Amino acid sequence: MSAAPAPIRVAVVGAGYWGPNLARNFKSCSDFQLTAICDLDLARAQRVAEPLGNIAAITSLPALLASDIEAIAIATPAQTHHGIAMEALRMGKHVLVEKPLADSVDKASQMVDEAELSSLVLMTDHTYCYTPAVAKIRELVIGGHLGDLLFIDCTRINLGLVQPD
Repeated sequence: MSAAPAPIRVAVVGAGYWGPNLARNFKSCSDFQLTAICDLDLARAQRVAEPLGNIAAITSLPALLASDIEAIAIATPAQTHHGIAMEALRMGKHVLVEKPLADSVDKASQMVDEAELSSLVLMTDHTYCYTPAVAKIRELVIGGHLGDLLFIDCTRINLGLVQPD
């Protein structure tokens, strides 16, 4: 019997609106070892890191990317996604980016190309892809239980914070 793979060492970049959710979920998942919260505002990074235990709070993205982490999750304003992700990919890190992937198609394409060139994972998070309701809808559609579908309409309520960008 082979041993389970070591947890992926991951850090969250951005301790604002969505970063704390990512940090909490990485911390609770045995497949990951959350190592740091990086934010330009050290106090904000500390507010996210402290309740999670022995997690570093830092302000330097270059220092974070030079560390032994294997992956980062980016939860910063959309206009910063491209620059942060490209730096991380060039440093050999896997990258999860909160939606949108980038603020333009050209920038998103550059990110995809860089990840492919380096054989790294670049992933965009989408809040509801893995929720039980969406999984059930997928199961019903793929299983043919609903017949020939012509249209599906879903409404997301309680949208939360609407970003200006």
